[in-house]
Amino acid sequence: MKGDTKETVLYMVIGVLMAWGINQGMAVALTTDMPVVAVESNSMVPVFYKGDILVLKGVAPGDLGVGDVIVYSVKTRDVPVVHRIVKINPDGSFQTKGDANSGQLDFEFYIPPENVHGKVIVIIPYLGWVKIGMMQYVLPNVIFVLAAVAVVAAIYYGRRLI
Repeated sequence: MKGDTKETVLYMVIGVLMAWGINQGMAVALTTDMPVVAVESNSMVPVFYKGDILVLKGVAPGDLGVGDVIVYSVKTRDVPVVHRIVKINPDGSFQTKGDANSGQLDFEFYIPPENVHGKVIVIIPYLGWVKIGMMQYVLPNVIFVLAAVAVVAAIYYGRRLI
């Protein structure tokens, strides 16, 4: 039984290291610090939905234009924003808007090029729910999750011993 536990932990560590390595490899290949993003709102419906995964490619600011969907960071938000460029300001900054939003949000009138992580190149439906579930449901309730895992493990291993 101890060998099974060690093997499971080893596989979990290998899985985490592989995921990290793949993410880092994609970041280099796609020239962006954020190659994969989970969509956390429905502001871009019907192009993509909450729970979809987006793959980004780093793009020079001069290569971005009106109509491109970009991912960028804003100081007032914890998660990156994924919206469409609706205007390029004379200073080279961007204005964006979510396709499903009725108007621009306050922060969308000035997005400096250095805040842009990349342009959306691939949409993978539903896969982002894993991350959303972890961040919104599992981590905030980690004590309850650990208690549930402990109870299930006790029941499982208790039955195997008898």
